[in-house]
Amino acid sequence: MNRPTLSALIVDDEPIARRRIRRLLAREQDFRLIGDFGSVAECEALDADAAPDLLLLDVKMPERSGFELLASFRARGVHPVVIFVTAHSEYAVDAFGVEAVDYLLKPFDDDRFAKAITRARALLDKERSGREEDPETRRNGGSQSPTPRSRDRLLVNDGGRVLFVPACEIELVQAAGKHVKIFTNGKCYLARQALREVEARLDASHFVRVHRSTIINVEQIVELHPLFHGDCEIVLKRGTRVTLSRRFRARILPFLVGPWPG
Repeated sequence: MNRPTLSALIVDDEPIARRRIRRLLAREQDFRLIGDFGSVAECEALDADAAPDLLLLDVKMPERSGFELLASFRARGVHPVVIFVTAHSEYAVDAFGVEAVDYLLKPFDDDRFAKAITRARALLDKERSGREEDPETRRNGGSQSPTPRSRDRLLVNDGGRVLFVPACEIELVQAAGKHVKIFTNGKCYLARQALREVEARLDASHFVRVHRSTIINVEQIVELHPLFHGDCEIVLKRGTRVTLSRRFRARILPFLVGPWPG
């Protein structure tokens, strides 16, 4: 069975970078390049009906940024899967905010590019499958409102490296001023993001807000101890202790079997 052809656009102001991306993308037989542009303005001159499945996008370009181009696409109802290709690591959190599927830091090797394409293909396959199975989508002629992507991982900037942290490995997330601390596998990453924004990106069937400054992975809970005034102390697998505020107690009740302790 042949795979359906997926369309792709490249937008990067560096000619050498565009040539290399074209060469690497040509190896992926199920992707068809429909445009190759050196600026946001050139790309926006494309046929208004063009709706690429995949957008390979630089961040910093003359006059307008890749984020502005992405906003332009979305304003007309076009929601491509996005792989950012850039020399600037400092925009990784912003890329996470617009649901990029990957963030390639130049210079990258061929294998790293192939892995990014594999992630994009898997997400496109999943979205296409969802549209085919949804009766409401079929009644609307195949259109479907966009849904949040990439809830299975977070992007974090670690000393100039952009890392993908699997959500299932996250133990807790805590607010720290204008940043959040993401704790996973005994490590702590700092990301410039509001806690509410991170909360919106995490799967609510596994992550729950237990305090105004704390989100936890319920799979990490090993003990729950009542405190004064309706608060509780939660003990996680690594021994970390966090407070469950009375204000947020109702959010954890769906995960509790049996009566409330105490």
